[in-house]
Amino acid sequence: MNRPAPEASTADSEPRKRRRPAKSCEQCRQRKVRCDRNVPCGPCRRSRSSVDCSYRENLRSPSPVAIEQAPLHATQHSTSTMSPANHAVLETQPPTRPANATMSSVYRPDLRDTVHGIVCTQEPAASSQHGSVRQLQDRLQRLEAQLADSATGSDQSLERTLRDLCCKVQALEERLSSQSTHPTSGREPEREGHGRQEQAPIMPSTPLRLDAKVRKMKLFGPTHHVYTLEKLQMLGSLAGKDPQSAYPERKAELATLIKECRNLRKSVKKKQSLKSNDPVSDLRTSIPTRDVCDELVRCYMDTFEPVYRILHLPSFQTEYQRFWEEPPAKVTPFLVKLTLVLAIGTTFHPRRSKAGSEHDSQLVQSWIYAAQWWLTGPTERLTSSLEGIQAVCLLLLARQMGDLGPSIWLSPGSLLQAATAMGLHLDSARFPSLSPYMAEMRARLWTTVLELTIQCSLDTAVPLIIPASSDSNPPGNLNDKDLDPDMKQATTARPMSELTDSSIQLLLHESFPLRAEAVNLIHDRSKLTYTKAIQLGTKLRDVCQTLTIFFSSHTPSPTTPQHQQQSQHTNSDLHPAPFHHKFLDMILRRYILLLHLPFMREAPTNPQYHFSRKVCLESAMIIASYASTLTLPATTDLDAFARLLIAGRGSFRGPLSLELFSILGLEAITQLDESPPLPPASTATATATNPLAELARATRAPLIKTLQHIRGQIFQIIRLGTPSLKRCIVLSAMLAQIRAMETGESVEAAVGASLVLSLKECYAALQSFAATSHGDGESAAAMMTGATVGSSSGSPSGLAGLEFNADLDLDITSLFYASGLGDLGDLGF
Repeated sequence: MNRPAPEASTADSEPRKRRRPAKSCEQCRQRKVRCDRNVPCGPCRRSRSSVDCSYRENLRSPSPVAIEQAPLHATQHSTSTMSPANHAVLETQPPTRPANATMSSVYRPDLRDTVHGIVCTQEPAASSQHGSVRQLQDRLQRLEAQLADSATGSDQSLERTLRDLCCKVQALEERLSSQSTHPTSGREPEREGHGRQEQAPIMPSTPLRLDAKVRKMKLFGPTHHVYTLEKLQMLGSLAGKDPQSAYPERKAELATLIKECRNLRKSVKKKQSLKSNDPVSDLRTSIPTRDVCDELVRCYMDTFEPVYRILHLPSFQTEYQRFWEEPPAKVTPFLVKLTLVLAIGTTFHPRRSKAGSEHDSQLVQSWIYAAQWWLTGPTERLTSSLEGIQAVCLLLLARQMGDLGPSIWLSPGSLLQAATAMGLHLDSARFPSLSPYMAEMRARLWTTVLELTIQCSLDTAVPLIIPASSDSNPPGNLNDKDLDPDMKQATTARPMSELTDSSIQLLLHESFPLRAEAVNLIHDRSKLTYTKAIQLGTKLRDVCQTLTIFFSSHTPSPTTPQHQQQSQHTNSDLHPAPFHHKFLDMILRRYILLLHLPFMREAPTNPQYHFSRKVCLESAMIIASYASTLTLPATTDLDAFARLLIAGRGSFRGPLSLELFSILGLEAITQLDESPPLPPASTATATATNPLAELARATRAPLIKTLQHIRGQIFQIIRLGTPSLKRCIVLSAMLAQIRAMETGESVEAAVGASLVLSLKECYAALQSFAATSHGDGESAAAMMTGATVGSSSGSPSGLAGLEFNADLDLDITSLFYASGLGDLGDLGF
């Protein structure tokens, strides 16, 4: 009798034709030992080496113990993606499997103590999920068949196992149904008994607005004040939709005032602008005398140079001396840098600033245009150097300090690309041929480029994009006299605790990673959670505290001999000053403000965000306190920071910016909304008999006083010849609304009357400046406005002489960029 050939023992071999199924495990059959058919079996458990105990599922019926302890690798996970339809199919259709298919129930010794034999693993593939369900149903069907064939009174463990398995199938079906109704992105739902971590609230993305016109297009980023102004109730009162509204009657008067202010504003700006196509025919002859230049250079060195390290002071001083000894015959890189330094220094000079008596805005603009021409004109090829980077950095600062303002065509983004093209973002150690002086200047300039770029990103809707390959190290803590262009050996950096010419730049740069993360979250609100805003804001507040400690320890009192010695320092020494403390603190607190601002706007309706409201009020009040030294019309005691606020544009306006005082106004109005309504009696009587009302009024008093001071200083700046009217008009309307809400009067009537009055005041201020700045009095003003001067009614003098089109759609609400309202964008406020 022929005996069959030995069969292969591997799991993937062809099905063996036997008269009876093999019941022993694969490992016992290979070792030819008796198997007790448990999972794991006794021989495998007692084996000296780690052995996996497995059975051939298609050739045997598992033992009761095997079913109870077999690990269900996929039944406790990865079921959330199955739909109810798939679940129904699995219930009604029995699973089919090819005859040669093989599945193994494997025991792993490392999972021997797993509770109930259940192992949770991550198998996201759909085939694994369906296979696990099929395996579970196969076991259930085999158990039912085995139970049906068994005699009465069979082993009770089989019945108990069957019940347990049925419960598992039922639980799986319930989980599949709930997962299909509430998808969890393929993640396993948390088990019962484990606390579910509460998800931090996420602020919805702010819908950005595009102010598109024929001559102007502007994208309002998430940091724009328009989103705060939307929360002010005066916007609705200006729409005039109420049937009893007085706005239509006032519309003609407002439109006339607006048009008159627009014409006068254009005349003032036209007179201040340079008319020549060639910026400066001879740049050398436009330079003031040596004494004046020394003062202007000193003003720049004492203010911006310690913060934005652009120049090497000994090298600049050497070229400066050579310039006066041997004036150049043509435009040189040094001459361009010198004119920009003079343009910035003019802002801080007591006599030649915007508030001084000798200010010449056309001369400053000519220097700026000459620098732009040198950078982008025929000599553009000569600017691809560190001197070109220095000139662009100075140019960006100079534009933000004068009448021109920032330009989107000449932005820090272009500077960043130019610096990256020159490799400033790479560590100088990669280039051994660089001299120590060149390596240090590269690091300084790259740090300055990053500061200008992140400032621009915060002011606009442009995300902060830093080259991924950037690995440049921060500059060393060195004095400028420690560096020399001809040095061969690098100088060891001084300890960070030692004060040097680079200390202030390094102090600001330490917080750059935090501020970069804050800017990215501000521009991508989908990633800005309340928890993250609190964490980043807390870290930035700690940085502000570090600033205070630094400046308190390195800024001596004016009465000390050390301060008297520092007051006579030369161009090679840069020392901390109160200006730097205010400027850096204003910069850092603005990040805190904008991080919490979206939550602060929702705080009145969601008390969960009350902490953001508190932080915004604190930061805004601290920034606003820096305007206390601005005491226009008096100009004798103005410090450098006050002069910056007068001439600065964008974020350099600080406490005088719309962004800041709109937050203070929103807080004051919110407090009024939260106060109980006033009784019909007079306000004074009601307040005197109501302690809570008196306390609320005392709480609002600092806010209102600060807003009134800011409004007064903005109006005085208009009188100095700055034709920027929007801030004064908006703040006047805001204060009118606050007063009306305090007294219980009509907000609409108060806001409308305030708008008329503020427009008349702004017109009179510009008219006075136009007359005095040209010396012809009324005749000069009449020539600029094209109208007849002289009116006894007190209204703007040129209104009667203007042609007014009644059909012209003029609406004061466009000053606030209120959606769906009229458009005054062409007025240029």
